[in-house]
Amino acid sequence: MLFKPEQRFISEKCVACGICSDVCPEGSIETDRSGKVVSFASTCMGCAHCGCYCPSNCFDLPAEQHAEIPGEDQIQNLFENRRSTRKFSEKKIEEAVVNSLLEPVGFAPTGQNAQGITVDVILGSAGINRLIVKPLVKLVRVLDCFRLLSLLAGPARGAIRKIRQGEDIITWKAPCVLLFRAPAGNVTGKTDAIIAATMVSIKAESMGLGSFWNGVVQMASPILQVKKCHAVLCVGYPSLKKYQHVPAREWTSRDISQSECK
Repeated sequence: MLFKPEQRFISEKCVACGICSDVCPEGSIETDRSGKVVSFASTCMGCAHCGCYCPSNCFDLPAEQHAEIPGEDQIQNLFENRRSTRKFSEKKIEEAVVNSLLEPVGFAPTGQNAQGITVDVILGSAGINRLIVKPLVKLVRVLDCFRLLSLLAGPARGAIRKIRQGEDIITWKAPCVLLFRAPAGNVTGKTDAIIAATMVSIKAESMGLGSFWNGVVQMASPILQVKKCHAVLCVGYPSLKKYQHVPAREWTSRDISQSECK
């Protein structure tokens, strides 16, 4: 539900500190000379900054739980322990677990606070096979009927052969598939959906679940019954235990603050 400050504002609580107007990114809050709020403009995008930073809680929001925020080392440890999982146990994922897993979506940042991320959940092998695996296997067999696809696939020809033979290296028998999409017309929709999926993948690790990003299903989604989506996560309980720590991937940080603009 989009935050609407004009519907929540309790004028009697306002002490004219002016903070809400100062933090509003759209300049949607008008105050009088004393700093007391007098009106809200239609430019409000519902980000709730005004309510978050109001020391008098004029917008009637629950108190921030600072004590429950994990420490820096805990967060870093979670990032470092996240690993793509493609070997899943037969343990089923309960609906309540999926609901808990998806809670971060409601707090994921979006461009211009463009809310409305949709997550389609496919739970259980029957639905996953019907909606994703079998249609893609059929498609690969059609496209590779004269082995042309295998010839063009190069190093991936082995994967094409396995798919053609009916082996599930598409979802890797994950018991749950999550498809993230943003509303049509949202200029930052793809990024918004990817951010939401990233937050979910991190929470999955904290819940003892494993996941992997499925680019194949994401690219093929427009021709499947699941419809076009922007990100796909396959989720399940890992069947293997990790024993060693994997080194960080290569990346670069550059300070360009002193560089000349060209």
